[in-house]
Order: sequence, then structure tokens, then C-alpha cells
Amino acid sequence: MSSTEKIAIAAHLHVLLRRKTGRVTDTEWLASNAAYAAEIVRFAREKAAEDGHVDLGVWADRLEDIMAVPDAKYRVPLAQVMADAVKARTSAASAPPLADAQSARSVNTEEEIYPASGFIESSFGALFGDSEAQRKRERRDPNAPRYVKGLR
Repeated sequence: MSSTEKIAIAAHLHVLLRRKTGRVTDTEWLASNAAYAAEIVRFAREKAAEDGHVDLGVWADRLEDIMAVPDAKYRVPLAQVMADAVKARTSAASAPPLADAQSARSVNTEEEIYPASGFIESSFGALFGDSEAQRKRERRDPNAPRYVKGLR
């Protein structure tokens, strides 16, 4: 069972125990610690028998059943997988360049000129003929009228 299901059952039992007996529990600890869960199950069953709260016994049984099932295998988050892939690609890109096969000399690459940023560099602008030379901005006249926040 997933940990979210364990926490959901623990949270439901927590609310019932707080409302019916005044007992406050830690739901995350209840979902992760089998010994604590066993003690809370024992307490809930005891209070269910004493005070006649049938739903406490039902939720205690559910918690006991779900705590018997081992946790699901931990999965690495997609963001971490992607970050590792970018790091691997960046470290491979920052390796010394291979010699040019035709002239037997090193070729200056963008990685040699600019340090690695840790992000995959975009090549989208190169498809449309956009280059660094075309992107240079002209200095703006300081005396020219300006718009304030896009309003005229």
C-alpha cells in the first residue's frame, strides 16, 4: 500500500479518536511506525468496546490491516531524474573537445567560450537565423518619452 493511503486512514482514525475520546495522535508517525500504530489500534479498540463506538473499531481494523502490508518501493521523483540527466550531459559537454579530423587541430566550441550553466542550452533561435549579433540591443535615448508600465 502507498504511504498516502496509510496517512489517510491514520488521519481518519485521528479525527475519530479526538472527537470521541479526546485523544490526539500524530498521523504521520502513526502511518510510519508500526509499534505506535499497534498501540493506537489497541487503544481505539478498547475505547470502542467501553463506549460503544463501532466506527472506532472499524477504522482500527483498517489501520491494522494496512500496517501489515509493506511499503511500496521508493521511486525517484521525475525532477530528480531529469536533474541527474542534465548534470550528466553537462559533464560530458564540458569534456575537452575532440581534434578536428580534417586539420588535426582543436575546434573552439561554445562550451569552451562560455562556462557550463547547469541547464541545457537552447538551440531554438538557431533554427530561425537568430544569432548573438542580431540580438544586440541599441542604447535607448534617455530623453525619449517612456511608457509607464505599458500605459500611454
